Amino acid sequence: MTFLEPVHIGEVLTLRASVNDVGTTSMECGVRVEALDPLTGLVRHVNTAYLVFVAVDDEGRPRPVPPLAVASEVERRRQREARLRRERRIVHREAIRAARSQEGFVGA
Repeated sequence: MTFLEPVHIGEVLTLRASVNDVGTTSMECGVRVEALDPLTGLVRHVNTAYLVFVAVDDEGRPRPVPPLAVASEVERRRQREARLRRERRIVHREAIRAARSQEGFVGA
């Protein structure tokens, strides 16, 4: 989550979300938050977040999700960037696991 600017009391927030990419059992959604100052009409981009959701069945096990159909260049760009973020998350997770194993850390 990236905080770009503060939100002030009395401003109206608008959240816009899109599915950027899907994997076998998960999807990344991007959220853009804008703040509207009702007195001036000024709209500011104040926050961006990328959320990853995993589809689960009734027993809580990951289940497949349908592929994402991308049509526009904007959608293709979002998909490429989402895939880069996923690769970085995987590398980061493995680095943390390696560091924990060196320290003798037990747990998740």
